[in-house]
Amino acid sequence: MAIPLQAKKLSKPTKEISPGSLEPVVSKLVEKRKEEVQRFRSLKDMRLKALLKEVEASTSFANALLITAGCFFLLMTFRFYPIWLLPLILLGVGFAAYKSVEFGTLFSELVVFPAIAYQSPVFAWIFTLVFSITIFAIFILKMLYIASIFFILIFSPFTPLGFFMPAILTAVSLYLGSKHASYTAFLTVIFVLLFSTLWWPQYNPQFNNNSFLIFGHEPAAIKTEAPINPNKPEPSLLNLGAELASSFQSLLSWDNIRHLSPLINTMIGIFIILITDISVIIQLTFWTAAAFLIGLIPGVIENKHKNLIASLLSLLIPIGHWLASSIVGGFDPLVFLSVFFGIAFVGFLEYNGIDISRQIEVVKAEKAVKFGKFGLQDLSMTPDVESFEQIGNYEATKEELIEAIEWPLTKKELSIAYGLKPPKGILLFGPPGTGKTMMMRALAKHMKIGFYYVKCSDLLSEWYGESERNISELFKISRQTAPCVLFFDEIDSVGRSREKYSSDDVAPRLLSLMLSEMDGFKALRPVIIVGATNIPHELDKALLRPGRLDKIIYMPLPDKKGREEIFKIHTKNMPLAEDVDFLKLAEKTERYSGADIQNICMEAARRAAKQASERNVIIPISMKDFMSLLETMKPSVNLSMLEEYRKFKLDFERRGMKEREEEKVEMIRWNDVIGLDDVRNLLIEAIELPLLHEDLLKRYKVTPIKGILLFGPPGCGKTLIVKAAVNELNATFLQISGADLMKMGFSGAVGVIKETFNRARERAPAIIFIDEIDSIAPSRDFYTTPESEKVVAQLLNEMDGMKELKNVMFVGATNKPDIIDPALLRPGRFDKIMLVPPPLFENRKQIFTLNLEGIPMERVDFDSLAAKTEGFTGADIAGICQEAKMQLVRSKLKGKEEKKLTTELLLETIANRRPSITVQHLQTYIKFLEEYGERR
Repeated sequence: MAIPLQAKKLSKPTKEISPGSLEPVVSKLVEKRKEEVQRFRSLKDMRLKALLKEVEASTSFANALLITAGCFFLLMTFRFYPIWLLPLILLGVGFAAYKSVEFGTLFSELVVFPAIAYQSPVFAWIFTLVFSITIFAIFILKMLYIASIFFILIFSPFTPLGFFMPAILTAVSLYLGSKHASYTAFLTVIFVLLFSTLWWPQYNPQFNNNSFLIFGHEPAAIKTEAPINPNKPEPSLLNLGAELASSFQSLLSWDNIRHLSPLINTMIGIFIILITDISVIIQLTFWTAAAFLIGLIPGVIENKHKNLIASLLSLLIPIGHWLASSIVGGFDPLVFLSVFFGIAFVGFLEYNGIDISRQIEVVKAEKAVKFGKFGLQDLSMTPDVESFEQIGNYEATKEELIEAIEWPLTKKELSIAYGLKPPKGILLFGPPGTGKTMMMRALAKHMKIGFYYVKCSDLLSEWYGESERNISELFKISRQTAPCVLFFDEIDSVGRSREKYSSDDVAPRLLSLMLSEMDGFKALRPVIIVGATNIPHELDKALLRPGRLDKIIYMPLPDKKGREEIFKIHTKNMPLAEDVDFLKLAEKTERYSGADIQNICMEAARRAAKQASERNVIIPISMKDFMSLLETMKPSVNLSMLEEYRKFKLDFERRGMKEREEEKVEMIRWNDVIGLDDVRNLLIEAIELPLLHEDLLKRYKVTPIKGILLFGPPGCGKTLIVKAAVNELNATFLQISGADLMKMGFSGAVGVIKETFNRARERAPAIIFIDEIDSIAPSRDFYTTPESEKVVAQLLNEMDGMKELKNVMFVGATNKPDIIDPALLRPGRFDKIMLVPPPLFENRKQIFTLNLEGIPMERVDFDSLAAKTEGFTGADIAGICQEAKMQLVRSKLKGKEEKKLTTELLLETIANRRPSITVQHLQTYIKFLEEYGERR
């Protein structure tokens, strides 16, 4: 029987596959499937995660939990409600506390009050006083959770959970900070002993109390008919209303009210006995010291296990218990187990990245209260404050800020050894959106001193003299809370140049007062001024001097690597498709600020979220989403702004290390300039001789070259060789263009020329380069107006004026030397005048070789090319090479076989070109040389 052709194809012998060889392939497919399922998982899976994330970040949940726990211990001590009803009551209290801490606290005490009235109507009157104090603490002192903490600590010993009291105190001490923790521990010991003694013998600490507190004296019997011990069994549900009514009736009866005074006297007597008893004093001392040190240690040491180290000091509690028991007896070894449980709990939290210590935050909050009139906020206390890890790029700036501010304050050994002092002021300037304020928030979080955000608008007042009084008071309070940092965001609002205001304006007076206050700071208690601005050129120069703003740091737009990091940071928690290429995104976002990139990421997430909502699955953000956004979302910083920052950076930046800058195009070197060896040697001689052989020049009374004029046809390399000189000689490069001067107007142009020459003197060695100098300094006999003559005059004055141009070279370039003002051409101004001619035969060969380097070629005759390009400039030849290479690209795009560059192709391109040098050009240069000659 014949086998069909189709069957023959299918029955082709295949390689035998063993079961073991399939396992890696199957595993890979399973993992791939898991990734797909994870990437496109249902939104239902994310809702629970979102809820847990909200609970973790919400302080309302923590406060609700705390208030509910306090209510629980009160209800367990004063039993009234049926045990099955307690979860519902606590749930209601927790819900009320989650919505409002104030209402939740008051509601919990109102719920507990009937239970206390039922157990002890006389004691309920005492609790009424506690209730009043709680209201005062909540609404006046803003201590929202302190009452609940006291309820937990004081009443836990009277419940089956009293064993955990030392462990609870350990966690509470970390949360409250040293000062509040010591108060809490002291009052907890007093009240636990007072209540347990008052409710004798049910809760006598020597016999039946698991708080590990002991007291060796039996108080005098309380002569009262009203019951004070909370030992009644809870009523049944049916009798709950009747017992509640009876409790309130007993509360208001004279029989119970008349016992209130004896009860208070008894409590006072017990309190006096307690504070004079040696065993109680020992316990007070050790419990209070343990709480204080546990709260303090995390704020003074730098260690990733600082909470665990601090919790070890809770061992002072069993030590105090042992010393007290050696006097009155009753030592309970279980106290060690309770303390170790607290240490283990803190260690567990720390291992899972949960830091409950708040010593630094508490101290900062207390200091911030002193600025209450101005409403200053500590930047580290703001919600969702960034850390340095969340800021991409600017690693050098982060390191410098830490070394400048933190080290002199915290590393005392370095301060003494090297005499380090923190700077009086720091200025961050740069384009909007580069992260200046974010950097300050991260620095505030990193530091342990107060870092206060000053709203300049709050300092201004409509009343005469009030603004000055405000700033004086602000700095006075700052000295009292020192060391601290005052952060003036948009400092230009108070530091703008005083020349811009009238004499009776408040801003100049405010700035003058601020400057005098900055000068009056003492190094022992430093107050550091930090300012941020995106218009630094408008700041008053007196503010910028060292001694006020010691460090002036430029925060530029992020470079390519920085942009890649910023993309990764802002998309870290977003579902991303596999095709997202961060490096490509970084390349496509040149001139984008960090804020621009964040906005792009958020907008891409919104687009994907919209699709996810429609399809009810998680849709990853793809590269297509990002690229489509880049077509519509343009950078917020323009090139003119960057030029302003570059100028200010050149004039004022003061910092200890160099920030990584944007990647630059490959720099031009001497080898890139063909045939201008004489010009190169002249530039080297003009720049290097005054630096390396100044003594020799003085000996022979040789004046260094001030200026060089390069003239010749366009495209012969005049600008190119100046750029090469700047890179090779490592000189400051300052360029003046006619377009920039005309934009400023004639009066502004004079200032620009003066400023440029001053900047060059400050940053010598420097080269001032004016391309097309004929447009700036044309002959005043034919081409200028009275206003433009001032520009030429200023240029002449700067070149040979009173200020010496030491190690400063002035280079001008033109292709119209005949229209330059003759006064500019004399020796002493342009000492050297050199013609930059078109390249000769050998030079043209070198230019062809340089421009075609690395290109696949076949039998290229450079001699023929050079011979056919007589009269062509270097720019003409570069253009010919570019066109020839472009033809290869077009051929490749059409799918043809890759071609190689040939002489015929280049000659064909040359045939379609004409040299840019004309006869008129050459006649002009001949005439100029006849009149002025060359000075080489």
